[in-house]
Amino acid sequence: MRYAAICLPVLGVLAACGGSGPAANQASGNAASNAAAPANATAGNSTAAIPGPLFAHVGRLPSDVVNGTTFLADPRVRAAVEAAVADAQVRRWVLREDVTSNPIGSRDGRIVATGCESHNCGPHHWSILIDAEGTSAEVCYAQNSTLERSTWYAAGRPAEERAGDCPASGG
Repeated sequence: MRYAAICLPVLGVLAACGGSGPAANQASGNAASNAAAPANATAGNSTAAIPGPLFAHVGRLPSDVVNGTTFLADPRVRAAVEAAVADAQVRRWVLREDVTSNPIGSRDGRIVATGCESHNCGPHHWSILIDAEGTSAEVCYAQNSTLERSTWYAAGRPAEERAGDCPASGG
């Protein structure tokens, strides 16, 4: 099955149109995603590979299978997100694979994965910023129509409201 997807920037967050879950990835043929990412693969503002097992996901969708698991199903990612986000509802949204997403990027030495609610991307989206070893994560969650504020989560700290939107995974 083939389909076309058009991507448009939405207030600094790229919102992909169409499916991005396992069925959509299967339909688009993700066999290439099972290979490790090339050592020079970059996204965001990084210029070199980030050492660590999660770097293989950079350039792939969070729902693509790499080295036997998706980014969001990787036990290291799940544990880091669970440690950072005390709110169970936010954790469920952030770790869902059946959402709209963009390829994973890297920024400031961390891996950045983003997702958003299908057909409601602008006002309901999130970002995971995690070290390449998968030991520490910050999660940004935005659910508002103005995109002027976001909630940030990190292990050992209370949730923090910040001015601005969640970071995008690429660009």
